[in-house]
Amino acid sequence: MLRQLFSAKPAKCSYKLHFQILFLIILGHTLAMGQGLIRSKADTVSLSRFEFAQKLTNNGSDCICSITNTSQANIATTVLTGAPDAIQLDSAEIFNGIHSLKPGQQVIAVGNFAGKQITVLNLSLMDVVILVMLFCPG
Repeated sequence: MLRQLFSAKPAKCSYKLHFQILFLIILGHTLAMGQGLIRSKADTVSLSRFEFAQKLTNNGSDCICSITNTSQANIATTVLTGAPDAIQLDSAEIFNGIHSLKPGQQVIAVGNFAGKQITVLNLSLMDVVILVMLFCPG
């Protein structure tokens, strides 16, 4: 016959051990949250053909603007306006103007948008959807 090797009884833990574990969890959470970490979501929108989005940026804070062509086969045409002339896309083009994005291409602009209202317009010939993300902390 087989005999039982392990007991199914729960192990006895003292209340002191439970208190210590709870204390360590609370302490770890307090230390992690006390570091001034701020979590925030960026404004993200999908734009179909001939749709546009506008966003008023914060003055004096660096913003991040990302534009992605979600199509796997078609070129997206976007028009970007409202940014100061010093803002450039990662491809070293000026932010303001007409831009063609290859399938799956993403462009990113980072800088102080100086409280300006940014406009992104999808003027693609085909039914291409672009994804626009704008994050301005503060």
